[in-house]
Amino acid sequence: MEKSEILLKIKEVEQKVENDIKAAEEEKKKKILEAKEKAREIVADAEKEAEKIKSEVIEKAKAEIEKEKLEIKEKRLKEINQTVSGGKAKVDQAVNFLYEEFVRLV
Repeated sequence: MEKSEILLKIKEVEQKVENDIKAAEEEKKKKILEAKEKAREIVADAEKEAEKIKSEVIEKAKAEIEKEKLEIKEKRLKEINQTVSGGKAKVDQAVNFLYEEFVRLV
């Protein structure tokens, strides 16, 4: 093999290596972009799932609060009704007392 042929072969190999390096760098960039896009999708999916879970927790809490409100309201209404009933009985007693006092004084 002549010197010029050897140099030509070396240049061809160098060019091939350079092309391979460029192709590898392009592939690397492509893979990085794909990985970043996949990561964005994963984050977006996780955020959607977190929002769904948050909504479910809030709805459950609202339902529990509403239930407790109703229980408290019913308890207070029962207490009010008992107080009113007790008051009515005392009004009747007071009327009878006043009537008896009035009759006694007359």
